Amino acid sequence: MSDYFSKVLKSYRNYLLYQRRLQKVTVSLYVNEVEYFLSFLEKNELAFDSFALDNIEKYLETSFLDRNLSSRTGSRDLSCLNSFMGFLIISELRSDNPLELIDGIKIDYNTPLVISKEDVEILLATMSDDDYLSIRDSALFELIYSCGLRASEVISLKLSNDQGHFLIVTGKRDKMRSIPIGQVARIKMDKYYNESRTHLKKDKTPFIFLGRRGNKLTRQALSKRLENYCFRCGIIIHLHTLRHCFATHLLQGGADIRIVQELLGHSDIKTTQIYTSIADKELEEGYLKYHKNPLRKK
Repeated sequence: MSDYFSKVLKSYRNYLLYQRRLQKVTVSLYVNEVEYFLSFLEKNELAFDSFALDNIEKYLETSFLDRNLSSRTGSRDLSCLNSFMGFLIISELRSDNPLELIDGIKIDYNTPLVISKEDVEILLATMSDDDYLSIRDSALFELIYSCGLRASEVISLKLSNDQGHFLIVTGKRDKMRSIPIGQVARIKMDKYYNESRTHLKKDKTPFIFLGRRGNKLTRQALSKRLENYCFRCGIIIHLHTLRHCFATHLLQGGADIRIVQELLGHSDIKTTQIYTSIADKELEEGYLKYHKNPLRKK
């Protein structure tokens, strides 16, 4: 990339960080997408004030094909580009935004974002036992993933909800369900109780997971901690993704969909069935990758 483009990209990063005050993970996502676009401009010998709508349409088309983007990712990246166009106008490097003439990409919201088991393991491995908060986080996010909990459910857990081998969870509309606690989660929870919670606790509080000041953990703090760990390992997910992974990975392992429905606390099995499409797709891709299929060429 040319020195000029690199300088503009650096200015854009600072703009996101210090003027728009976005989180570092979000800034990294925006900057990475713009970097792809700048490479396209440079390859086609286009400047900021010379590319037109047809150039952007060509970039989006080739980007979708070359990077095999989903509709969800494509919509997100289009949003990143739109933000960059606004920055170019503010910086007086361009006077208009051609993206205003492009219709938004239709997103399939029925397909939740899911990462692989390997990526989940990498994410959880970044939560070391260096301090009280890290010990807490290791137990916290392991429990979210291994029990398929919502953020609101995990921060509302009380000591009485931990039944040793089972967790009593109160979900939407005060619907209660019992979820088995896996061996790894049990070990991490006991470590948290013995080595971390006793130091974080300030007053008599019934909640299991506490913040650095000894109060009930907030959703904002939970999101912030996850964002920091994602930034360390280069994995971009949101809080609900671990719950999606829980369901998908269970189905990939052969779990009965009715059991998964019960563990998630879904009233309607149709809500649970959205995960079967992901599991089936992963199964098909795995088959095509590791088995020779004479029909593929046909």
